[in-house]
Amino acid sequence: MPAPDRPDAAVIPTVSHPPKPLSVRLATISRSMVVIAVIAVAAVCYLARGVLAPILLALLLSLLLSPASGVLERVRVPRAVASGLVVLFVVALAGAAIVALAQPARDWIAKAPTAVHSVEERMRQWRGPVQEARKATESLENLARAGDPSTTQVVIKDSSTVLAGILTNTPRVLEAIAVVVLLVYFFLSSGDNFLRRLVEVAPTMREKRTVVTIARDVEREISRYLLTITAINFGLGCATAIAAALLHVPNALLWGAMAFVLNFAPYVGAAITGFTLAIVGFTTFDSVPHALAVPAAFFALAFVEGQLVTPTVIGRRLSLNPVVVFVWLLVWGSLWGILGVLLAGPLLACFRIVCQHTEALRPIYVLIGEDRLSDA
Repeated sequence: MPAPDRPDAAVIPTVSHPPKPLSVRLATISRSMVVIAVIAVAAVCYLARGVLAPILLALLLSLLLSPASGVLERVRVPRAVASGLVVLFVVALAGAAIVALAQPARDWIAKAPTAVHSVEERMRQWRGPVQEARKATESLENLARAGDPSTTQVVIKDSSTVLAGILTNTPRVLEAIAVVVLLVYFFLSSGDNFLRRLVEVAPTMREKRTVVTIARDVEREISRYLLTITAINFGLGCATAIAAALLHVPNALLWGAMAFVLNFAPYVGAAITGFTLAIVGFTTFDSVPHALAVPAAFFALAFVEGQLVTPTVIGRRLSLNPVVVFVWLLVWGSLWGILGVLLAGPLLACFRIVCQHTEALRPIYVLIGEDRLSDA
């Protein structure tokens, strides 16, 4: 006989959750893999920065110089010879610029701590009348005045330390420059060899045509962008040098060259250049309006370049979101230091061009742009 049901037995209902669809699970796994891949790439970039940084710098320079090499090839100059001539011309031009600016740069580096200290002294003198009216800050002012001798000693030590560090690191810098020059030559002389390898790997004729089209478009647009942004920065550097010469600032070519190089780092480079020119102005001229005119002239030129010239020449299609630019600068600056900051802007623009031509990366192309509607 079957056992009678017990009335005191509690009936516990069971709730079954339907399993998540396969597409949702695959999307979750893919996002996790993307995060892991990003972390892995960042770790590799940091650990292998001594190898990857020269390679990326040489690759960008080769893309910048490829139009000049192409012009020589069109007049029947062999590729290897054309690449060597372009590299030699650029090295000679850079060497002449370094020789011309080395002594003024060395002098300013040597007296930079003293210049900063003199600016602090002048700022302290200008704050004097205000601080006298505020009795709460008199103790801080007295403490600052009492610490002036020790501050001066520390500054002198820092100056010698900076010069010693420069002399110590000179062989490494020369070695890195030689590596970059050789890599630029190899990238230029190799030409389309890597593209041919990609075409051979593609299985079907349709995919081969797609690879060739994307590679050609990306190379052409990146070269055009790098050439354009270099020309714009060179124009800003020339305008800065002319403005400094008109304002009777010593070593005007040095400040023009600094503006040219640092302007490759968006926003940050202009801020550093303006701050440096402010120090130069206050240490060179006794008149406050004359001293302020030096950084004011540069910021006016940088405003015209950033708000009028660059958007007009490059266009909205390659404009970048300022928030993304700052985050990108922070990431590459923490990974590769000053070189990472200088390479961050061109790398971000090149990455956006690649995303534009790759269907899977199209959302990233829209995300890092400044104007979503214009890019869509």
